[in-house]
Amino acid sequence: MPNATPRGRPVDRRKDEAILRAVRRVLQRDGPSAVTMERIAHEAAVSKATLYRRYPSRQALLEALVNRDAERVFRALLQPTAGPGGVRTQLEAFVVDLAGLLCGPDHRRYLQALGDLPRAGVDLQGIWRRGPAQAHGRLAAFLASAHANGHLHCDDPAAAAELLLGMAVGLDLVRSLYRVPQQRYRLAARRTHAEYVVDLFLRCYAPENRATDP
Repeated sequence: MPNATPRGRPVDRRKDEAILRAVRRVLQRDGPSAVTMERIAHEAAVSKATLYRRYPSRQALLEALVNRDAERVFRALLQPTAGPGGVRTQLEAFVVDLAGLLCGPDHRRYLQALGDLPRAGVDLQGIWRRGPAQAHGRLAAFLASAHANGHLHCDDPAAAAELLLGMAVGLDLVRSLYRVPQQRYRLAARRTHAEYVVDLFLRCYAPENRATDP
């Protein structure tokens, strides 16, 4: 995440966007070793002082990039939930956004770059925590809330979240690594996939599946 902006200095989100776009371009085009503070400052057309004020290291830059992708994926889960129908709608939107990230050409190049991160001195655990682990945690929290409100029967939200993620992702990550064309990249295909996956998931965790007291 970006550092806190000094007091009295207005936040310039455009600079943060320019910086993270530059990180993505350099990472995908030239690999993680090319992601240096000097290179990113040049690519983003910002001063090194501005860059260091927001992101103190290359690790912070890469973690901020995966954090932003994770936030875009779980944005639907942060909205207020209006009953069981709202749960379905939000989960479908989540799967649509997740498939959009995983099936895009940018993510395929990102996955290929992951293998080089350790050699570039990048801590993969930090990347994991900011990206996949955060998305899983947000989804589990959403399911726990739905369970508490009686919208789902989901007494192990962490396991349920992992199951839904597996159903949503399927072989898409493997297809990306093998450069197989992604049929779910188009929005209509993603929506159809999301409806199918969420329908199966909700059948397993419907409120009527709650155990009743004798």
